[in-house]
Amino acid sequence: MVFLKPLLITKLKATAVHLCLSIAVFVYLAYQIYYNWYPQPYFAIDGGWQGMRLIGAVDLILGPAITFLIFDLSKTRRAIVFDLMVIIIIQFGALSYGIYATYTQRPVAIVIFDDFIVPATMEHYGGTLKDTSELQRYSDEKPPIIVATFPMNKEALAEITRIKNEEKVLEHAQMNLYGAQDDLKAALQARQIMTSELLDTLDKRPAFEYWLQQNGIMQDQVLIQRFSGRYGYAWLVFDTEGKYIGYF
Repeated sequence: MVFLKPLLITKLKATAVHLCLSIAVFVYLAYQIYYNWYPQPYFAIDGGWQGMRLIGAVDLILGPAITFLIFDLSKTRRAIVFDLMVIIIIQFGALSYGIYATYTQRPVAIVIFDDFIVPATMEHYGGTLKDTSELQRYSDEKPPIIVATFPMNKEALAEITRIKNEEKVLEHAQMNLYGAQDDLKAALQARQIMTSELLDTLDKRPAFEYWLQQNGIMQDQVLIQRFSGRYGYAWLVFDTEGKYIGYF
């Protein structure tokens, strides 16, 4: 027991140091996820929270836990260096995977097509999107909110299906279908009757009225559209010119 006590203290000190460094890394990554990669409402309903939990588990639990288990100053210097390298490799590898998965699954565009408004990730573009800055010409929002106009003739629809099957570009990620920024207003206006009916069907009218009251806005001053995320949904709110102003 006399031997175990100082060993335990050493392990706790090493773990505490590791945890402090991990917290600093996690705070930085949490900021990026919440404010840049998955701004609200996408953080809550489109993968941001899931990504943050994954990174937190690796950064705040896995790394410090490994340090507590294997760190021992009574070992030779060579053994200690080896242990530290093992800790760094395991945590760096797991953390890199978590960051990569969270970053690549972030919504790089919010696309309105048919009666839906859905997220588009880099994967959905099948390699046709080289840089997210290419999407800024369609919208100034972050992430861009874009209208995709689907043609009605059979030949054009067949081409959309071919691109999806052969080039692995999903329908809402085919940029040749994207309209200009000014098209958003018209697209939202055309959907307001259907959206209003959906509000009542889903019993979300009270939530909408509460949002209007909280923000001091009249109903005829906004346009709304239901956004379907991967883990839930929200209602995006725009002004009458099609500029995004909030959600509920």
